[in-house]
Amino acid sequence: MSLNITENESISTAVIDAINSGATLKDINAIPDDMMDDIYSYAYDFYNKGRIEEAEVFFRFLCIYDFYNVDYIMGLAAIYQIKEQFQQAADLYAVAFALGKNDYTPVFHTGQCQLRLKAPLKAKGCFELV
Repeated sequence: MSLNITENESISTAVIDAINSGATLKDINAIPDDMMDDIYSYAYDFYNKGRIEEAEVFFRFLCIYDFYNVDYIMGLAAIYQIKEQFQQAADLYAVAFALGKNDYTPVFHTGQCQLRLKAPLKAKGCFELV
């Protein structure tokens, strides 16, 4: 079954409109919350068991499909921090802080990353906020 050009354009427009209005891929694909929770449970379990590569796959999926969920972003940031990809971790912690409003946990973890990036003044700034 192939789509004609008009149908393709219509689908593309609908997806772009949905994303522009704040919809996530989870919303667009109608993935139920309980399924996302189950996937998060797997990711968290892999993380706690030290199976970092498997956890990363799940956390990446979760972040791609629902980029507004702070827990998913924090999970992927923690993976990057463990893998010593400190700049990527700090960037994700910044997103988590922006989404999380009054939770300063991501700021603390950003400070840890800044120390490992040999940026003590940035780290100090983070720790002073906490």
